Amino acid sequence: MNIFDKFFIKFAYKFDKGYPDMDNPNDVALLESYISKLTEEKFSLKEASVTSNTKKAIEKILDSEVGKKAGLTKMSNSVRIGNKQKISGEEFIDIIKKVHVVDDIEVVGPRTGDNKSGKFNLYKFKTEDGDVAMYLAGGGNEGEKYEQDFVGQAKSLAGEPNDSLPIRLQTLYNGLGIDNSELSPDDISFAGATDTKRSLNFEGPKDIGKTISDLTINYKGKDYYISLKNKAGSGIYSGKNIPFFVYEDGKVVYDSSKDSVAPAIDVLFNIFNIDRERTAQGIDNYINQTGDVDDWSEVNIADDKFEAFLASSVGYGYYYVKEIKGDDVKVVPILTAQDALDAVGQITKAEIKYPGKNTKNVSVKLQADSPLFGPSQYDVVGRNTQGKILPMSLRITKSK
Repeated sequence: MNIFDKFFIKFAYKFDKGYPDMDNPNDVALLESYISKLTEEKFSLKEASVTSNTKKAIEKILDSEVGKKAGLTKMSNSVRIGNKQKISGEEFIDIIKKVHVVDDIEVVGPRTGDNKSGKFNLYKFKTEDGDVAMYLAGGGNEGEKYEQDFVGQAKSLAGEPNDSLPIRLQTLYNGLGIDNSELSPDDISFAGATDTKRSLNFEGPKDIGKTISDLTINYKGKDYYISLKNKAGSGIYSGKNIPFFVYEDGKVVYDSSKDSVAPAIDVLFNIFNIDRERTAQGIDNYINQTGDVDDWSEVNIADDKFEAFLASSVGYGYYYVKEIKGDDVKVVPILTAQDALDAVGQITKAEIKYPGKNTKNVSVKLQADSPLFGPSQYDVVGRNTQGKILPMSLRITKSK
């Protein structure tokens, strides 16, 4: 009996017909509600269907001669296509039309309608499977290339003795207690092709191993979830636009009435104790090249809340595998909630730098001491990501 049989047996009595009628909006809503509770994430049958259709449509494009000729590539995000050769939007539309034989293609610009990307256009059309919505992205960053190369190497060398493997695979399997000679390529999967978004909150860590895994290995009936990172710093949080800095009468001001528009941003500004009036004035000074040059100064932040927020980003239930020198890796088990808290550690110092005539950004630099990673640094930056002034967005990265 599979998991779906068990699910419907358990909840069948909740539906009038003894099963969910997909033509009944109430049944659909009830089914989505139960799945959301089980997965602890908001679930939508419509969105899941579009994602499934999009994955099929992308595979068809990537397997086509025109797709290969254009250098289009698979990305870790399942609804994006890598665009290494930087083809134009018009060329991409021509490829879609040739592969899927469709004429009606809607192009939605960044941060418009249901396009959640701040950088890439969203291409929407219908196939024989149903609605499709895909992004033509930038070709994959170095982190994604590292993941794909790592998984490809693991697959191609499955079945070989551990001591014959490249150093990074030897280190990984020694850390996990896996005998590679007992693995087959089918035991190794590139889980990065799925949605790896983390659900951030201020309540602390949850088990997210399956959700964020880049590489999944099934060994002797057990799944090992692995998050791969190259040497570059890793992103933690990329929030929505900061709504409360606006232009008014030719200058940048802080509008307190917009605090509640983006609650998470509001909370984070409070946690970092960022002076909003001073930030607005600093941005205006940058525009007009007036005022003093600001420098780093210590700031008191709500350490416990930020540590819980970071721990929710880290999560647990997986092995963190990071590239180090000599093509080797560091393997860190993050298997429990305490491991996630230890990965974050304790904030030991916080400094802030406000905008001024030499910078348009507001930045917070945080030093931490982690039992798992040692001295660490987190950078919080409020800036416009498209070379403009406003709107600003808030990003958090781990740089050390």
